[in-house]
Amino acid sequence: MKATRSIMTGVAILLASALVFNCKFSFADDKRPKEGSVEFGAASRPDIQTSPQFEAFKTVFSNIAEAVIPTVVSVTSTKIDTVVYRDPFSQFFWGSPFDDWFGRPGPQQKPAPERQERRRTTGFGSGVIVSKDGYILTNYHVVGDADEIVVETADEREFEAEIVGVDSLSDVAVIRITKGARDLPVAFLGNSNDLKPGDWVMAVGNPFNLSSTVTTGIVSAVGRYTGGITTYQNFIQTDAAINPGNSGGALVNVEGELVGINTMIYSRTGGYMGIGFAIPINMAKTIMEQLIYHGEVRRGWLGVQISDIDQSMKEALGLKSKKGVLINDVFEGQPADKAGIESGDVVLSIDGIRTGNANELKNTVASIAPGKKVPVEIVRDGKKKTLHVTLARRDEEKISAMRTGSEEDTPEAEEPAADADIAEKLGFTAGELTAELRERLDLDRGTKGVVVLEIGPASRAARKGVRKFDIIHKIKVKGEGVVKVTGLKSFRKALAGVKTGTPIMLYLEREGNSFFVAFKTE
Repeated sequence: MKATRSIMTGVAILLASALVFNCKFSFADDKRPKEGSVEFGAASRPDIQTSPQFEAFKTVFSNIAEAVIPTVVSVTSTKIDTVVYRDPFSQFFWGSPFDDWFGRPGPQQKPAPERQERRRTTGFGSGVIVSKDGYILTNYHVVGDADEIVVETADEREFEAEIVGVDSLSDVAVIRITKGARDLPVAFLGNSNDLKPGDWVMAVGNPFNLSSTVTTGIVSAVGRYTGGITTYQNFIQTDAAINPGNSGGALVNVEGELVGINTMIYSRTGGYMGIGFAIPINMAKTIMEQLIYHGEVRRGWLGVQISDIDQSMKEALGLKSKKGVLINDVFEGQPADKAGIESGDVVLSIDGIRTGNANELKNTVASIAPGKKVPVEIVRDGKKKTLHVTLARRDEEKISAMRTGSEEDTPEAEEPAADADIAEKLGFTAGELTAELRERLDLDRGTKGVVVLEIGPASRAARKGVRKFDIIHKIKVKGEGVVKVTGLKSFRKALAGVKTGTPIMLYLEREGNSFFVAFKTE
């Protein structure tokens, strides 16, 4: 049996070897066709009818790329840090470990010698040439911390560049080639206000340091606000592929006009997911010119805290539309305060420009020159009126130091918690601000109002964002004016006779921040 099995195994190996040999060498050289005798591919192209309009469209993107690519540069930024450290093992080699054993003091312990080392951190991005003088528009996050900047043009010329100015609040930066700039191609600046969702656009940049890359898509939306990343946002949203390294590159329309500076993406993976954002060129150009001519950005300052208007606020304020901006708070002594703007006012326009939401108002105010007197259209107690405000200059240090002053009304006597019927309609109970609560919540002694003591987790107030220990400073009931709350007495008075389903609005303070919340009574 063993012999038979060995014979069968040998035959199988021989057959397999023969097969391999045959497959490898069966096509003998004398059977190969004569060079050039085989015709590859069909004799004629597919018979597909295209419209005359498509014929013109076939080369539109290649034409755009040919015109725009030379104006986009690769930006390499280098941050140089000096690191000082000591050798942690040097202490073990000073003196003898046997000195103390023989009663002799060893040599004094010497500190480990210091060493310095220069470390270079390099990042890559893009930029757009905007003048023959070598000015390049890019992002703050591309060059903001750079000690050295090198730009490379599409024709592979390298230049050293320096920072002209940066604006972290909008993520805009301007750099300039220091020397040797000549025959530079310059981008044509378009009008980003003309963009509409659905317009074709092309993104040009250097994703992952792959130079002169183009991607196409459409404008997905305009006027986007993503929150948290920069203070001033009015982004163009696009589905043109944008990846790391595209930052600072060009977003152009089908005419090859620069309409945006690519700045960031929305991604759960760090790569392209179909949502990219660009700074509109109109906004970037205004900031660029100020950085070049003044070395800084001078923005208007109104002196208010603002928020959008939701459906509950609309009903509580008796508004016809949610278009407008609610004034949460007014900084004392600032332009809005001097002009008579009050907390609870709704801003409809400023300087003739409609402001449909808080982001629009913020951007509009910032674009107005400090010192200019402008009309502000507001709604107060259901009536429209126009006030005139002379804008100040935005100062970040002063703004961060500002705090709203405490109320100076005579304090009310402490009383027990609010009546049960009011608590039932609100969905929470409120009480006086005792000395113990002021200390616990880190409030000034002069802080007035009532505090939310308990709140039903399923109540309308809770769903709208009211939390335990929020401080209520003002109340606005639909059809009534704004009532200042200094204690339970004024709190009860403001809510006296409120019926079920009535829209009300509360002005709250939480951890130093003030804002309005609106909901219907239970």
